[in-house]
Amino acid sequence: MATNIFEHIKSEHREVESLLEQLSGSYDRSTYDLLNQSLQAHMKAEEESLYPAMEGQEGEMVQHAQEEHGQIRQLLQQLKQEGGAASVLSQLTQAIQDHVQEEENDMFPRAQQMFDQGRIEQLSQQFDEVDQRMIQLVR
Repeated sequence: MATNIFEHIKSEHREVESLLEQLSGSYDRSTYDLLNQSLQAHMKAEEESLYPAMEGQEGEMVQHAQEEHGQIRQLLQQLKQEGGAASVLSQLTQAIQDHVQEEENDMFPRAQQMFDQGRIEQLSQQFDEVDQRMIQLVR
């Protein structure tokens, strides 16, 4: 059985936080590439699984989360272009921390109330499939 979608996403959040911490100590391209790959796959998986499932009842929340993804994508690109500029890394870290906090403290509890276990399992499988597909594409 697929990992519970909420636990899977939280686990990926912790991985991203660890990569950001590594970059803040010393920027290197391989760590950036891993961060970019992880985030691109993670965001696409959310956008193709959890977000559409919630959109009907929580449209404003989903739209806000998608806007945050757009901001994170822009900051990732800017970080690459500027070779790890500390100011951009700081903005990216803050944007990700804010997004993670909103998802884990607001979105996930609402989703867990909204969906039964069967639907959560479906979403978990869908997230896993998109995540794995995207990891292969962005390598």
